[in-house]
Amino acid sequence: MKKNVTESAFIREFVDRSKAIERKIAFSDGNDIRLIRALDYFQDFNSSSFYLIGNQSGINEKIKEAGVKNTDRFFIIDPVTSKNRNNYRSAIKSSFEKRNKEINDEKLNEIVLNTSYWASVMLKNNDADCAVGGSISSTADLMRAVINVLGLSKGKKYLSGAAFVEVPDCIFGINGKFLVSDPAIIPQPSEEQLVDMALSGYETAKGVFSEEPVVALLSYSTKGSAKSDEFDKIRNAVQKVKKVYPDMIIDGELQFDAAIVPEVAAVKCPLSPVKGKANVLIFPELDAANIGYKIMQRLGKAEVCGTVVQGAAKPFNDLSRGCLVEDIVMLTSMTLMQLKGIEDAGLI
Repeated sequence: MKKNVTESAFIREFVDRSKAIERKIAFSDGNDIRLIRALDYFQDFNSSSFYLIGNQSGINEKIKEAGVKNTDRFFIIDPVTSKNRNNYRSAIKSSFEKRNKEINDEKLNEIVLNTSYWASVMLKNNDADCAVGGSISSTADLMRAVINVLGLSKGKKYLSGAAFVEVPDCIFGINGKFLVSDPAIIPQPSEEQLVDMALSGYETAKGVFSEEPVVALLSYSTKGSAKSDEFDKIRNAVQKVKKVYPDMIIDGELQFDAAIVPEVAAVKCPLSPVKGKANVLIFPELDAANIGYKIMQRLGKAEVCGTVVQGAAKPFNDLSRGCLVEDIVMLTSMTLMQLKGIEDAGLI
């Protein structure tokens, strides 16, 4: 990717919309040269501070290799040598104790050097406002740190995942823009997990979309066209979500076409408040969500940004280990927008 110019309108929209959101961002995989190059690009458009967690000499070598000229907002944190090491160790121990989980000194000494855990403590202590990881470390590693240390947002019981998708030359959603949940974290959502997914998806979309989120809980049935206990779960979830956000536009169960195509909705579910204009798509299980958004990406040539981790006390989002520089730029921008949306909703 060029230093000052990207040809992708998708990336530039993310960067432009996050331009005015200046925060302290922790990066748990600071030793990744792709990250260094992404931040070198991103700092030309955003004045946030970047906290790179990892081996100090290794990060400095990567900065030199990437040819970064301006490092005024690059701050390196090495857990091995940090003066905060004992304080962070105590914070991790306290978090485990509050969760009634045992941890011995040997494990604690190991965890305090784990960069995902370090970033989670930074968020918990307000040493950082949001975080991005996963380009080197695993999703499971990041999730454990969020669950064991950072904790959940107000009113949330579960973490869930989401992906932002933009399908080119598409009249559905918001000109082809959709939020898809959950393609990454919850395999078989329960009723309560569907509630959390819908609430979190709505809150994430509020921070990202330029228009009001319209939420559909998807199924192979539309409003009772088939019979199953699974549909009762979806309908109950919709009613519980409405109690939290009475003005939210939401419905389910809806088939995919009834959710996004107004002409189909007019036939299959004429009384649905969604009216075939859904842009937040809550899938009934991880298999369907993951397959669905990858069909959009590969056959529909959609641009994708994710995984957005929803429900955490502060945003800590997860890259793929196969990510490109562009993916890091997009998810960093998305993380700032997600944070702003959560702040505006009074959840932080």
